[in-house]
Amino acid sequence: MKLKAFTLVAAATLALASGAAHATWPNGPVTIVVPFAAGQTGDIVARMVSKELQVKFKQAFIVDNRPGSGGRIGTAFAARAKPDGQTLLLTSSGPYAIAPALYPRDTKYNPLTDFTGIAETASTPQVIAVSNASGITSFSDLVKQSKAKDMSYGSAGNGSLQHLTMELLKKEIKFPIVHVPYKGSSESKTAVISNTLEVTSDSLPPLVSSIKSNQLKAIAVVDEKRSSYIPDVPTLGELGFPKLSAVAFFGLVAPKGTPKDIVDALNREVIAMFKTPAFQEQMKTQALTPPVERTPEQFNAYLAGEVARWKKVVDDAKVTAE
Repeated sequence: MKLKAFTLVAAATLALASGAAHATWPNGPVTIVVPFAAGQTGDIVARMVSKELQVKFKQAFIVDNRPGSGGRIGTAFAARAKPDGQTLLLTSSGPYAIAPALYPRDTKYNPLTDFTGIAETASTPQVIAVSNASGITSFSDLVKQSKAKDMSYGSAGNGSLQHLTMELLKKEIKFPIVHVPYKGSSESKTAVISNTLEVTSDSLPPLVSSIKSNQLKAIAVVDEKRSSYIPDVPTLGELGFPKLSAVAFFGLVAPKGTPKDIVDALNREVIAMFKTPAFQEQMKTQALTPPVERTPEQFNAYLAGEVARWKKVVDDAKVTAE
């Protein structure tokens, strides 16, 4: 009995010591690594989050842009950081869920073993839009016309979420359309507006202003529910394809081994943050969907599902980086 009591006291002492060690966190500026260039959506989200966390924790949260290789350079840098809560990563679907499958030899991190999820920070559905001069009036019309004549669609690049979204649709719906990769969303959108191409697949934020100004016609939202930013555009679920969804996520993660109490504290503050009217208003200005409320464990499960899902799309469509 004495031994058991001693063991319990020792365990409690260690737990208290552990808590005390993290009670001083953050003990200096916290770096949020962003693997994208300044001004991109991921960077904007990171700056929104860092501003709020700085107020909550009364410590500087510094955005450190490390772009390159589709987000893999900054992500690899964050993976090597000390897991003490002083370095975090604002990631997204591309570098986290797609790059490991697309660049198996050149990706210097494993998202499932090198990181632990904290919280989702925003998301956006993929949208299929067409040129006003294309004569396409609906998604079913797109499928029908693509079977009757040669058609092409543009994306933000080979292996991008925009590209894989169309490959996912082509696999499930079986319609022929040729992929034309561009160097980014801007070039792809411009090609469709000018009628160089008939179709583009992209996240909503880069397209929403062109859709609302009638430069482009949106024909489908690739998600389970309509977007409040373009409420008149049907989802693929409404069009008879309920299993087809492609959403770009943005989320905060930390190097694997970061103490759970720090992860939990960040999760609580991020969730509280996106419930505030001010943060929701910032979401609207970027045409972003507010994040889903999840515990760190639930968010990790979601991330693992996204990694597995997009690996299957890459493998099934035999997509390569070239």
